This record gives sequence, structure tokens and C-alpha cells, in this order.
Amino acid sequence: MKCDGQRITKTALHALTFLGWSMLSLASANAQTTSSQPASIPTTLSVAGVAGAAQAAYFSANAAELERLATATTAWAKSTSPREQYTYAYVQFRALQVAIGAKRKDVASKAGDACVDTVDAIVKREPKFAEAYALQSACYGYMTNLGGMAAIRNGSKSGKSIEAAMALEPRNPRILLVDGFGVYFRPKFVGGDKAKGCARFREAAAAFDAAAGASSAGIDWGVAESHYWVGRCAQDAGDASGARREFERAAAIAPDFLAAKRALTR
Repeated sequence: MKCDGQRITKTALHALTFLGWSMLSLASANAQTTSSQPASIPTTLSVAGVAGAAQAAYFSANAAELERLATATTAWAKSTSPREQYTYAYVQFRALQVAIGAKRKDVASKAGDACVDTVDAIVKREPKFAEAYALQSACYGYMTNLGGMAAIRNGSKSGKSIEAAMALEPRNPRILLVDGFGVYFRPKFVGGDKAKGCARFREAAAAFDAAAGASSAGIDWGVAESHYWVGRCAQDAGDASGARREFERAAAIAPDFLAAKRALTR
């Protein structure tokens, strides 16, 4: 792509913005190992129960449990309840993250498609469901790791989804977090800025703390990750005590968060 004196198109910018998600995947997943622990799928399925089980499975990199959760909630993909559909898409998002970290591209591709397709169905009925757009952006972002020409397409779609989310709820902590990843990992020559990305992570963490994780979707994902990335930024800035404080906060919120626990041992 030429940039000497030529205007970079918005679509191309979106694509470049989210190609950096491969770095994010490695940063969050390389401290994790695949687990075969027994499933803890709720006996009676509920949005909160399934979301909590999926989050715990992600933090402990339990791919098998995520696959079981996805199977158990398959009917929710076609549910008339946006919250059930969102929860199903969230399970697929966590399965996608773990599969990318384990380099299981076939599983990642299937989970990613399920996530973005389900969100498409949600926003057709609920076009102002801001957190759904953010979740879709995150799924498309991770799907850039699958490579090929699809990486450009997925990057572009990820950028468009987060724009839609920001237009609706610019102070929503989950949306701030996902937007922060884009700013942080975007190539510098198209406006990427790690300092601004870190500021966005701090905004997200503060907003999460102020809202106590409240979500219109009924799922409080992103809280621990926001503090983890604030810690990563502090670490990169040479603030060892600040980094440790944030890693400890992330681990306190999610005791099974292996990446945060690994950071504390370094």
C-alpha cells in the first residue's frame, strides 16, 4: 500500500488497524495451556451461568469446556432473545480466542463465523445494541489471525463494527476496551499510537470500576482484561509497581486468568 502523498482509504485503514490483533492474541494466550478439566456447564442454562462458565473456561484456556458450552447453547443462535443470542456469540468469541492461541485454525474459523453471523442476526432486530457491535468487532479482529486475503476483509469489518459501537455508546467500558486494542495495535503510519491505546485501556478500566461491570447484555466481560492491559502499558513504561498493582487487580477479579498470574511471576 502506498502512502506517499496518497490518501489511505477508510476501508484500508480499518484493515490495517486490526491486523495487530495477532499480537494481542499472542500476548493474552501465550501464557495459557490447553486444559482438559471436567466441564462445569450449568445444569439449567441461563445467560449469567453460561457467560460465567465461558469466561472461566477462557481464563484457564479450557478449550474442551468452551466447545461443550457452544454445543449446549446451539439453539440460542436462533433464539428470539437478543441476550441469549449475544451469550452464544460470546461463548464463540472465547472459543475463538483459545483456538487462535492454540493455533487451531479450523476451530477458530468455525467459532469466528458463528460469532459474527449471530451478531449480524442480533443487530438486524436490535440496531442499537452497542455491545453486540463491539463483540462482533472483537471476533472479526481475532479472525485476522487466520491469514490470507480474509485477514484484510476481517480487519475492515472489525473496524466498521467498532465504529458503529462507538457511535452508539462512546463511554461504554467494553466498547472502550475493544477500541483501545485497535488504537494500540494499529500501524503507526496510519495513526496507530500505543500511548493513546494505553490511555483508552485506562479509560476502560476506570469505567468498568465505576460501573461495577454493569452491562446491557447481562455479561460483564472485559473487566480483568482492561486491568491486565493497563498493567502491560505500565510495564512497558518502566513502572514496575504500577504494573504489578494492575496485574494483581486482574488476577483478583479473575483468579484463573493465567496471563495475569504469569505476569506476576516475571
